[in-house]
Amino acid sequence: MGRLQRDYAGAVAPVSTFLQVLYRHGLTMGIFACLTAWLLATPAVFWDAIAYFSANPAKYALALLAILGFFYAVLLRKELTLNPTQGLWVAYLLYISIVEELAFRLFLPLILESSTGLIAAVVLSNLLFAGLHYFTLRWKWQNCAFAFLGGVGLSRLLDNSDDLALVILVHFVATFLNTPSQPGAVRKEV
Repeated sequence: MGRLQRDYAGAVAPVSTFLQVLYRHGLTMGIFACLTAWLLATPAVFWDAIAYFSANPAKYALALLAILGFFYAVLLRKELTLNPTQGLWVAYLLYISIVEELAFRLFLPLILESSTGLIAAVVLSNLLFAGLHYFTLRWKWQNCAFAFLGGVGLSRLLDNSDDLALVILVHFVATFLNTPSQPGAVRKEV
């Protein structure tokens, strides 16, 4: 059982392979991001949120390269096997950071805001964000509470910076530090 997973019994099995994470978490969050984008139906919101990125993509590319270098150093320090699957895992973490930020920090709060107000929209969006992790990754509720608080922090960062690319990169680093390798990764033979 993964370190973030709740206990399981009977027909409930742990999410213990990369493919299960892709299917349960990646697919769910990707569909949710597409659904919220469709419900919002205002492309200008997206373009406004990536205005800083559009104005200076080289700055973000350099930041991404620095982050990937940091990830490489962490993986070496943890003595994890460096292989194509590990590379795919890091790419998955970037993908999930993008779709979760689009869905839960940008689109869903804007959909909810007109009927609930901004603060309630942010709280509801991040409650759903944390709750989906409970079911898709079989997390313990305590870890979902931290996901909720982290989501609120990312919402605040987006509100203060108006820079979606920055928020995605922060999410990417936090997600990597939480789960630097895919389920079942092995350490190097010494």
